Amino acid sequence: MKKVVSFVVVLLMCLSIFPQGGSGGQVFAAGKYPDVNNYIASNMFTPIKVSYQHISKFPDFNYRNGFAMVEGVVAHETANNSATIYNEIAYMSKNYQKAFVHAFVDSSHVIEIHNPNYGAWGAGSYANQRFIHVELVRVKSFPEFARSINNYANYIAYLLFEYNLGVTSAEKTGKGTLWSHNAVSKFLGGTDHGDPIAYFSQWGYIWNDFAELVTEKYNTLNTNISTNRLGLIQKEGTKIYQEIGDDATAITADSTYTNRVYYIKEQAIEDGQIYFLISNEKGNIGWAKSPNLVVMPYALISKQSKNFILKGTGAAYSKEWGQDKDAVITALSPYADQEFTANATEQIGNSIWYRGTLAGQTLWVNSSNVTTITESVTDQLGVVKNDDVKIYKNIGEAESAISAGSAYTNTVFYIKKKATANGKTYYLLSTQPSTTKGVIGWAKSTDLTTQSYVEVDKNPKMFLIKGIGSAYSKAWGGVKDSVINNLSIYKDQSFKAQLTVKIGSTIWYQGQLGGKTIWIPSNSVKTINESSTSQLGQVKSSSVKIYKLIGDSANAFNARSTYTNRVYYIKKQASFLGQTYYLLSSQPSSSKGVIGWAKSSDLSTQSYAQVNVNSKKLVVKGTGSAFNQPWGSTKDTVYKSLSIYKGRTFKTTSAWKVGNATWYYGTFGSKMVWIDKNYLK
Repeated sequence: MKKVVSFVVVLLMCLSIFPQGGSGGQVFAAGKYPDVNNYIASNMFTPIKVSYQHISKFPDFNYRNGFAMVEGVVAHETANNSATIYNEIAYMSKNYQKAFVHAFVDSSHVIEIHNPNYGAWGAGSYANQRFIHVELVRVKSFPEFARSINNYANYIAYLLFEYNLGVTSAEKTGKGTLWSHNAVSKFLGGTDHGDPIAYFSQWGYIWNDFAELVTEKYNTLNTNISTNRLGLIQKEGTKIYQEIGDDATAITADSTYTNRVYYIKEQAIEDGQIYFLISNEKGNIGWAKSPNLVVMPYALISKQSKNFILKGTGAAYSKEWGQDKDAVITALSPYADQEFTANATEQIGNSIWYRGTLAGQTLWVNSSNVTTITESVTDQLGVVKNDDVKIYKNIGEAESAISAGSAYTNTVFYIKKKATANGKTYYLLSTQPSTTKGVIGWAKSTDLTTQSYVEVDKNPKMFLIKGIGSAYSKAWGGVKDSVINNLSIYKDQSFKAQLTVKIGSTIWYQGQLGGKTIWIPSNSVKTINESSTSQLGQVKSSSVKIYKLIGDSANAFNARSTYTNRVYYIKKQASFLGQTYYLLSSQPSSSKGVIGWAKSSDLSTQSYAQVNVNSKKLVVKGTGSAFNQPWGSTKDTVYKSLSIYKGRTFKTTSAWKVGNATWYYGTFGSKMVWIDKNYLK
């Protein structure tokens, strides 16, 4: 038992002196580690398969030279001793608006979280617009470190190979394809980090050794690697190999191979030379050296259906990024303003290409040769200019267009929607004020006469028909919209408008006439002349009619006892059909406290004007009453009998002339009252 205890103590002492254990019983003294690259080679570590876990909320933006135009890779490390690769990814996903990279690597994972065809926010603005960014996650043992470096170098070498960049360290010169974050800080700026240099040194590793390892991994990539590109043969005489590098199987490209696009789905490297496998829709053609090709990365953006209008410029091709020999329609000018429905969208370098059907063929069109249809809300009326005007079911669909003919001329249409396409404006015509009901179709703005349509208000108004002009089923009506051809038979009849609109610079009214709902322009009616006045009035009897709207008997009401035996202010008067009307109000205002209009013959009235604003002290005689209105009536009484107040002082603030009488206003007791001069001394 004692021997066992002693052995354990010794073992623990050894572990404290040599903390970095390895697999297979390996123990390394602290700070003294094997050569990392030799350790990787001797253990024959195999590459870890990349796990693609792209995070969709990360923004996609192009590099400075365009889509997938990568210029190098920046090697980072996380500087966090405790976080796992999943901790790091979760944190970055949550805080991506501050920074995000393309991938994370540790001893057992390579996880790509953002498409390298797009940039990332990994090392300041200068590096972000140029490079792919890869983070190395910290580990706790030398074997784990070596495995993580192996995975790191493999993945970065693959990226450099995929983008045909080669391996050139930028650490000393600031020029190259393989960058540390430290080199970015030193040569490009926009950041001040120095990783992964210090972390490497913890394990006895240096940058130059890492660059050598990446180069070694790159040079061993002689197996075919899948890719997704398009290519052009630069010139005649280029060799196309059936077997890479085998001249015996090669053919020499003549003019039939140039000026056309090829698909590239595979690439390979042999003796330091990159080859691309070119193909067309019929199959593989052969391998060509990368310097003899113009190569562009491409990616499917969407298969969502999109509608465009052809500008009439450029050509249409059998392939995206089409060249002269791929042209199916060499000039799109005959198709200007026609609709083009795309069923696929691809990005080729900096260009967007759309695939769709045109002239019965599946073709590709560059985005610069199409325009979108932009719709917006409007409020207008329109008249078709002539019978030959084209009306489209859908903008750009020439086959669905009809001629206006006599059916759609000389009548007014509502326009509630407009659209712009290829520099032209279209209006949606409808027989109803709607974008969905009564729709006729689209017409070019140049084929219409239009007027703006603005709803002024829905306040009821009374007018007199002048007896000139016509009445229509629509505002700004045309010949076919006429409801009453001649208004002379309605001369001097009242017309109640329920809706007022402005068409261009003309006011139109909608209302009822002759049992029909009609529209009349303002020049076909006479307005009720209103003017200011200053009077007081009392309703003569309970049967007197009070009008909300002059002449509108349907909405008039009897005064009854509610509105009799009290005084009203009259600040506005009007003349209608030879009759004078007064506007009654409980306040000295034409807008506040308004009761309604009454005929002057149904009222007792007195003129009303202020004559003095000087305060006075008068004495109550003890006769008469005090009121809350001048010339007060029964329901205006405040003090019915002043006899009990005989000899009391009345402090006035103003004096008013009501008819021939003078009334004083002031404080009496605790109330403000009006008293006739005859009851004061």
